[in-house]
Amino acid sequence: MNIYEHTCILSQNLNPKDLKDIRTKIETIIEKNQGKIEKVEDWGLRNLAYPIKKFKKGYYSNIFFSGSGTAVFELEKFERIDENVLRFLTFKVKEVPKENSELCLKEENK
Repeated sequence: MNIYEHTCILSQNLNPKDLKDIRTKIETIIEKNQGKIEKVEDWGLRNLAYPIKKFKKGYYSNIFFSGSGTAVFELEKFERIDENVLRFLTFKVKEVPKENSELCLKEENK
């Protein structure tokens, strides 16, 4: 099994319940395709470098998971269809970092 890092940007118009529902759906898709969630980081509401679909802000979420290419394919298929997902990126990494990223630490200190 490979280890992947998946980052997605969700619409700023979502309420906390909708954010939780989308994140649960993402985790369910990974687990249904024999994947295992290793680490989840929520980076919170951040400014975008440029407007995407007329939005200037978005909720960032970062997930490390181990799984096969099928899990990545199904996850990205869902995100292409969902209109609340502005952008996403998945790539293979060698290992899951032990410490949280700086963006996650900034959100925790707020």
